[in-house]
Amino acid sequence: MNLAHFRAFLWLHWRLRVNQLQRGGIANKVILAILAVALVLGAVGLFAGSFALAFAFKNASPTVLLFTWDGLVIGFIAWSCAGLMVDLQRSEGLSLTKFLHLPVSLSGVFVLNYLTSLFSINLLLLGSAMVGFSLGLAVAIGPLMLVLLPLVAAFVVMVTALAYQFQGWLASLMVNKRRRRTVIFVVTVVFVLVFQLPNLVNFIRPWDAGQDERTKRQAELDRAKREKEITIEQYQQRQREAQERSREQNQQTWRQAERTGWLVNVALPPGWLPLGAMGLAQGDVLPALLGTVGLALIGTASLWRAYRTTVRLYTGQFTAGAKPSAPPAPSVAPVKVEVVPPSDGLIAKKLPWVSEPASAVTLACFRSLTRAPEAKMLLLTPVFLVVIFGGMFWRGSLDWPAIARPLLAFGAMSMVLLSLIQLVGNQFGFDRSGFRVFVLGPAPRRDIILGKNLAVVPVALVLASPMVVLLQAVHPMRLDYLLALAPQFISMYFLFCLLANFLSIFTPMAVAAGSLKPAKTSLIPILVQMFFLSLLPLVLASTLLPLGIEFALEELELVQGMPVCLALTVLECAVILYVYRFVLTWQGNLLQAREQSILETVTTKAE
Repeated sequence: MNLAHFRAFLWLHWRLRVNQLQRGGIANKVILAILAVALVLGAVGLFAGSFALAFAFKNASPTVLLFTWDGLVIGFIAWSCAGLMVDLQRSEGLSLTKFLHLPVSLSGVFVLNYLTSLFSINLLLLGSAMVGFSLGLAVAIGPLMLVLLPLVAAFVVMVTALAYQFQGWLASLMVNKRRRRTVIFVVTVVFVLVFQLPNLVNFIRPWDAGQDERTKRQAELDRAKREKEITIEQYQQRQREAQERSREQNQQTWRQAERTGWLVNVALPPGWLPLGAMGLAQGDVLPALLGTVGLALIGTASLWRAYRTTVRLYTGQFTAGAKPSAPPAPSVAPVKVEVVPPSDGLIAKKLPWVSEPASAVTLACFRSLTRAPEAKMLLLTPVFLVVIFGGMFWRGSLDWPAIARPLLAFGAMSMVLLSLIQLVGNQFGFDRSGFRVFVLGPAPRRDIILGKNLAVVPVALVLASPMVVLLQAVHPMRLDYLLALAPQFISMYFLFCLLANFLSIFTPMAVAAGSLKPAKTSLIPILVQMFFLSLLPLVLASTLLPLGIEFALEELELVQGMPVCLALTVLECAVILYVYRFVLTWQGNLLQAREQSILETVTTKAE
């Protein structure tokens, strides 16, 4: 690729970005400009802050410097993985199929695509922090630390090259459209589970054994002093002995952490950067030089492999297969055809207490959810919530009073509803071209919205049930409080649907197939969703009114031990369902007035 071709491709990248911004409108341009300025200021601030922070490590031990760089490396890799998940369905910035007929080098286009992928928020922020920290260490410790700069560059090349290779490999797997959604779902689950490993370790907390033993010995010593089984001098002597044992145990733990950290950094290539920084702090430049060469070789090999995969992808080698064999000769013997009557599936059933159109929409949308990878991703939410918050509640020593334990269940159910915002708050966006069925159908629009809301009820129940079971096992509630959770969740869900329906009608967003990512990014719907998030807790908090009334009556000693909360929660649920039914008709009229605009938005194809 000559210089003219290189300039042309750079201009093409720039033109595509400008066109995307122009389609977003004036407000989108202004907000993006503000965000760009904020990112630049953030990068400058991180550079200056990291440079100043490096002076605190002037007299620090090399092991402390090793663990500090480990934190920076882990943060960079985690943020890179998050960016990779966002761009999961895109393998190239410029599709090579559009340039195969031009007299340009494919390797040049590939290198240009890789270089443009480096312009990311991750590299701008964390990259500036790592460079600032390296320069600060060079000033604080000595000029030998400048060797960290090529080591940091080699580390960035390795991480970005591996991410680029992995992205191209996924693109080759997703050539088969039947396999595409499964790949996206599996990769998302694997990434999320990897990111939850620290929470799993915190849930197990193997380091608590020694701490619990020390706490037990201290409690026995305090008891002996109170009961005057030992003198004050003996108590002080035992205290000094306990402190000495604790100091020795801490030193032993620190030495073990040093050995483990060193071995892990030697075994894993991303750890060669912290290992090189540790060696430079000790005056040894060899680990940094070897790490630079090793990381650069891994990055180069990864880019070469990614290039070969990309060329094979765009030359059809992944889709080329064996020619279909000739069909077998038809048999001359008579074939007996047995007609099997069709069985009544889920779509043919009828839900009680709702109209036939609403029942059909409910069952059809529920069937679509059970087959969509988006719903499968959401069904993993209770697992993550249990891992994140289960350890806190399980090991927490706080004994919640009986009146406050329903608040924990309220918080858990609120988190479940928050996890459904993308699904219910943009329920027409997931229909894509299928929304034409609703536009052309004779069903009342209120029945369409009702069916959409009812279709997500089983998903919400599956998400909420594990959290309630966990809380009941850890912090048992009174029977009447436990029974009140069912009507309370119904009230919370339909209040949530009332707000989410307005969000779906006024700010629909087209969603790429097989993901939760909008096909076209626009900041106005995002701002509306942020306002919705700030308003939702206030609306859901109204379902705590029965609990507050019972608490007030018990404090005034007017009622003791009566299931006031349960009765009022059932009454409130009936009132909310009546209000939902009334507002649903109004929302149906709004949907009918805006359905053409919604259709134009949700059928937008991904850029």
